[in-house]
Amino acid sequence: MRLAVLLLLLVLFSCSENKKSECNYITDYYQTIYKADYEFETGNFQKAFDFYQTAFNSCEPITTLGYNEIEKFAETTAILKKYELTFEFLKKSILSGSELSRFQNNTSFEGFLASKYGKQLELEYDTLRNQFMEKIDLKLRNELILMRYADHGVRSNGSEVDWKKVDSINKLHELRLIELFENQGFPNDDMVGPPSLDGRQIDLGPLLLHTDDSIRMNYFVPKVREFVRRGKASPYYVGAMIDQYHYYHKEPQIYGTIRGVNMIDDLKKVDSNRISIGLAPLVLQRKKDSIFKIKYGRPMGE
Repeated sequence: MRLAVLLLLLVLFSCSENKKSECNYITDYYQTIYKADYEFETGNFQKAFDFYQTAFNSCEPITTLGYNEIEKFAETTAILKKYELTFEFLKKSILSGSELSRFQNNTSFEGFLASKYGKQLELEYDTLRNQFMEKIDLKLRNELILMRYADHGVRSNGSEVDWKKVDSINKLHELRLIELFENQGFPNDDMVGPPSLDGRQIDLGPLLLHTDDSIRMNYFVPKVREFVRRGKASPYYVGAMIDQYHYYHKEPQIYGTIRGVNMIDDLKKVDSNRISIGLAPLVLQRKKDSIFKIKYGRPMGE
């Protein structure tokens, strides 16, 4: 009997892992995370917990740009006193680059840190931090930062911009991104580390927006969309690349990622488009913006 139960558990575990490995983050994950995030920000922590659990049962937890769901779920579980889960997800967060001091300075974690789980996390922190540092590619991180500086620097002389030099830099960066995407994948926080590592943001957005129209639409958009489907890149990159293309051709936005530009024909259609690539609907985005304006005096951005 015990053997039969064990075999059943193994089959169920295997099915669960296979389901996660086949997860489509666009259809199975992002929209639930956006609902969880809204409930978290409005203080409905049990609802947030339920939504996070639903998303994490479908796909492996990731950190979506602007939503930080692994850490927020850990905070949710700490508030609900589910400390075993808090321990598990804070370890995930540390392995993604978060420092222990971040949680020590957050009052939501006081009860957890005083518990046996919190004390165990403190004991394991140095080992976890070392594991994180060993897995990230610091050389690539520095290269991408220099590429971003070059991209900005070549455009920073106002009317004196040397457009031949701009085109040359764009082409070099375009070729390097193609090489990187084909050989290593999308350089997200797991690969090159988060901004907290040294205070510098790895932002491929401007580099992608400065690619040639034809290569952007025929290579970068489908390639990044596939990274988004696999949970490796933010949906925002896909929306921004396409919206900028249409904006520059004096056409309405498809996804509404360019803020302050009222070039949207049909709000419902835009929300449907946004959901199709993994972005939050504008109605939910605007609710979140209002919360951020009250809390922090600014909208959250994408």
